[in-house]
Parts: sequence; C-alpha cells; structure tokens
Amino acid sequence: MNAHGMNVAVIFYSLHGDTAALAAAVAQGAEQAGANVRLRQIEGLAPPQERWSSSERIRATRERLASVPLARHADLFWADAIALGSPARYGAMSAELRRFLDGPGQIAGDLAGKVACVFCSPSTIQGAQRAALHAMITSLLRHGVIVQAPARAQMDPAETTSAAARRGPPEAPGGLDLAQARALGRRLALLEDRIHG
Repeated sequence: MNAHGMNVAVIFYSLHGDTAALAAAVAQGAEQAGANVRLRQIEGLAPPQERWSSSERIRATRERLASVPLARHADLFWADAIALGSPARYGAMSAELRRFLDGPGQIAGDLAGKVACVFCSPSTIQGAQRAALHAMITSLLRHGVIVQAPARAQMDPAETTSAAARRGPPEAPGGLDLAQARALGRRLALLEDRIHG
C-alpha cells in the first residue's frame, strides 16, 4: 500500500534537540510511505537569545533547526494527516505546543476528520511520557481529529527497556528510537490512506 499524494504535517517543539530528531524520523517514515511531508517547528515562548545564552546544547539545537520553517495553522489545514511532537515536560505537553493548538486563533472544528499521531522525547520522570502523550491526544480529540493510538513502547518506555537491551543499543544518543519513529510516520500515512483513500 502507498500513501502517494497524501499530505502529512510533522509539527514539533524541541528545546534540546531530541524531539526534533524524532520529528525528522517521523517525517522520513511518512515520505517512505509516499506522502508529501511538511516538517515544521513551533516557535519558542522566550526570546531565542535568552534561551541560547543558557546552554550550549540549546544554542547548537537552534543552529541545527534554523532551516526548519515555523509551523502555522495553515500547515494543519493543508495536511491530511498530522504528527505532533513535544518534550515530556513533567507529564505535560510543552506550553509552546499547547499555545499552538489551543491559544489565540483557535482551530476548533477545522481539523475534524483528519488523522493524527503523537510522539515525545524520553523523560527521566516515571510516567511523564504517557501523561504528555495523553495530553496531546486529548487536545487533538477536542479538534475532531481521528487519533492513531501510540504503540506500547511509546506509552511505557520503561517497560520495554529489557526488550530494547536484547535488540542492542538505540540508533541515537539519549535512548531515541529513530526506527520506531520512522515506523510511526509510515503508519500514520498509511492509516490516512486507508481511511480516506
């Protein structure tokens, strides 16, 4: 099956770069399935120079992401399928993503019938990923979106650690499973094709 001609928007907020790496892999997976993809980042709430001065890692991430366009609501309307990514901030989606979805210029009802998936970067706080994913799903459901449920490994990363250890080290630093992220992008594109194709 091929999602040729489907439009997929991969929209993320990333401060330290982990969520951005996952987003790029999700976008790659959707492209492998034949979709047209827009990779877009969400603008930070604090002035960039304030954040850059606080950390070399943040500064390096900003430099790497300089060529990624900022997300606009028009990207959501363009897309047949949407992938949203956020750091798992103490069990909540980032304030930047929440503002984009639920803040000024609300999009309530305008996304009805589109399909979506969610992803977030790892957290050292137990249950933080599950809670952040749930928060993103709830926000999407309020907009009438059909949500593809996250895989168990996304929801309970700690429970899959032993299985991951048997497979070997992750593809990227920080425990990021980029192969799983690519698979998520492919599944999203193919789900949209099955529902609306």
